[in-house]
Amino acid sequence: MEGFDIEFADILLTVNTWDPLVTMKWMPEKTTILRSVSGTFFKNQMSAIIGCSGSGKSSLLNILSGFNSSSYKGSVTLNGMQRDLSSFRKISSYIMQEDHLQLYLTVLESMEISMKLKHSIINLDTDKQDTISELLNSLLLNEQRNTLVYKLSGGERKRLTIALELIRSPKVMFFDEPTTGLDIVSANNVLKILRKLADSGKTIVCSIHQATANHLDIFDTVYVLSPNGQCIYNGEPRQMVNYFFTLGLQCPKYHNPADYVLELSMGEYGNHNDILSKNVIEKNHDERQKYGNINNNMYVIHKREYPTNIFPEIWILMRRSMLITFRDNFLVNVRLFVHILLGSMFGVVYYGLGDNGMHVRDNAVLLFFCVMFSVYTAAFTMSVKFPLEFSIMQKEYFNRWYSLKSYYISVTLVDLPLQICCTLVFCALIYLLSGQPLVLFRVTLFLLMFIMTGLMSQAIGMLVSTFFQNFVTNSIVVAVILLFWTTYAGGMIRISDTPEIYRWLYDFSFMKHAVQGVLHSVYGFDRPVLPCPTVFCLYGSPKLILQVLDMGDNIYWTNFSFITSIYIVLKIFIYVSLKYKLSSR
Repeated sequence: MEGFDIEFADILLTVNTWDPLVTMKWMPEKTTILRSVSGTFFKNQMSAIIGCSGSGKSSLLNILSGFNSSSYKGSVTLNGMQRDLSSFRKISSYIMQEDHLQLYLTVLESMEISMKLKHSIINLDTDKQDTISELLNSLLLNEQRNTLVYKLSGGERKRLTIALELIRSPKVMFFDEPTTGLDIVSANNVLKILRKLADSGKTIVCSIHQATANHLDIFDTVYVLSPNGQCIYNGEPRQMVNYFFTLGLQCPKYHNPADYVLELSMGEYGNHNDILSKNVIEKNHDERQKYGNINNNMYVIHKREYPTNIFPEIWILMRRSMLITFRDNFLVNVRLFVHILLGSMFGVVYYGLGDNGMHVRDNAVLLFFCVMFSVYTAAFTMSVKFPLEFSIMQKEYFNRWYSLKSYYISVTLVDLPLQICCTLVFCALIYLLSGQPLVLFRVTLFLLMFIMTGLMSQAIGMLVSTFFQNFVTNSIVVAVILLFWTTYAGGMIRISDTPEIYRWLYDFSFMKHAVQGVLHSVYGFDRPVLPCPTVFCLYGSPKLILQVLDMGDNIYWTNFSFITSIYIVLKIFIYVSLKYKLSSR
């Protein structure tokens, strides 16, 4: 397949900024990031986008790679034809500044999983294993093949990130500041690899924050952006100093040309950005004549060069998740420890009260707080866990490692046994220590309600974390949601004591349905009068305590069905939200 020239014309990007504490204004302001920039990056070449912080380097790279697909004006074409974004992502890769890698896999395991996902196969043959070995050798990673990723240096992680994407053999590769944070030796190694990739026929486009003179000479094209989003130079790096000299702007002797052009763009030698930008626009206009008019009715369509199969993808992702969980088991151990600790604590405090007619109210309070614990723990666990995985998933999904459907199903299936296990441990401790009735159908109903309530609460935490990636924001939003419905759970104030205008909320409160279901699993279904150690026990009759709590109607399966329905709706909504969030970039 031939290479691709990427041409972009009149790219205008404006964003809404709002910081009332700084600007003292209470309405968002429009800020222009890129001002009608144009240019071309050619195949078999290595191009650099250079500029100071805030000049729009990463923003332009996001547009060219398709990571930002909607919030800009202008056109991006491939070989003179309109770009079909969906198919373009199948033959391109975007390597972001941060190395989003699975830290608890070895280098070899990471490569093997990437290869399996590419071909949708569970086992690798000899040819594919040889391909992995060749990539590791060429990227100087063979000696680290059995090293866990978190033990790698910054340069080694960057090379591994490149190796993982090279498995897909992309024709176009974008790199966001690939040398940032690396020492000079590691940066040299990374740029030498990129040079080899460009010489092999690929289109390589990088954003560079700082570069040495030697680094600059490695590139074929340098595209310089000023702080106000204008292009002030577009051409060969070796000609850059001479170009500015012809315009009366001389680089100081023994000065790094890369530093000089940044200083020039920031106005340290006078404000020449408008004139320089005008010259670049005229030059770009002349070069665009070579392409003729863009055919707006023709799109470059690329078919995926390897088959996809959802079932192998799910299996591979599940095995990867289980392997990572086995090695990085801190969160798993904490979840189990918390359930064991609180289950034991509640059980000891309320020891033996479940079969005592004198302490029925106390037992009802215990069951209410057990439901609260299950709901809060499950929701907060997922609101903390999912954001940690989202950045990796976003990178892998964008680079078409797998489908969102495969990822979503695998995440759900992998965490399901752990959540059920934690719930079973907690319920077993509570049930046995507090002396609840050891009747099989009651135990079954008790466990079913707690398991379903925990899964539904997990879905709430996951849904919130799809909208907010900040832990603090997640915690606040989840707490507000759960506290609101806890108010209408029927445990702190009876339904009949609630103002009539608010009583309808109990019908929609998942907390109320969970509490009612748990109470009926223990006291419902015609349970006989409880033993009374004194002359008279006011609430010795199970029917009476249920009536006092305004939960006398035995609608256990209605409660269970309501929570199950919410769970299903939330899971669907989570998938749709993820799909929208990932596709709206």
